[in-house]
Amino acid sequence: MTDVICDLDGVLYRGDVAIEGVPNALKRLIDSAARLTFVTNNSTRTPANVASKIEAVTGVPTDPSQVVTSSQAAASMLRPQDRPVMIIGEDGVNQAISDLGMKTTEDPEEARCVVVGIYRDITYQDINRAAAAVRSGARFIATNTDPIFPTERGFLPGSGALVAAIATAGGCEPEVAGKPHRAIRELIRSRGVGAAWIIGDRLDTDIAMGAAEPDWKSILVLTGVTSVDEEAELADHVTSDFATAVDLVLSHSQRQ
Repeated sequence: MTDVICDLDGVLYRGDVAIEGVPNALKRLIDSAARLTFVTNNSTRTPANVASKIEAVTGVPTDPSQVVTSSQAAASMLRPQDRPVMIIGEDGVNQAISDLGMKTTEDPEEARCVVVGIYRDITYQDINRAAAAVRSGARFIATNTDPIFPTERGFLPGSGALVAAIATAGGCEPEVAGKPHRAIRELIRSRGVGAAWIIGDRLDTDIAMGAAEPDWKSILVLTGVTSVDEEAELADHVTSDFATAVDLVLSHSQRQ
């Protein structure tokens, strides 16, 4: 069986619009009996919501068990002594921590850990209370530090922009859960993924994650945040888009 680890934003879709050729390419992978694991640093959605979006945008049925998020990776890092947890984030982070039964708080003096993801309704006061908790010694975990993410209308600020504000005011750098870091790699491995292809659009997350695991091969696609002018040689392969990346995966599989 061929394992394929696939990024979402900038690879399968931008915002709510599928990138050209993606629906047919996904169906070709499924028809080949490849096992797909969708891995995203976007912390806003739960796995069920991510699966629903993939299906809605591409038309390809997807199960939540196929999805790994940076929110789940952040939750996997939590220890009993990290409760109560202050959450700066949306449904994805809230659900991942709720699933653990962890007590949460908004009180900087009570918080023993601060977990930060994208929060599109963030306020100055949110940044202030998170930074205050960190200054008081709370553990600081970021779902990811992606500075931007692609949509159909261009780039929007990513979790990294919010994390940077809290790190600056809190005087402490975070532990990072998402791609390319160990927590999310271990979570992917726990799903039974062995040797695999990684298809992604970011050198510092997707491609770096492939480089961190000796039996993972990376394919950089140029439909997201990375251009061919950047250091694309960090990837094992570079293709124009997801459909071309699938051609490459299937051609290698047929030769084995």
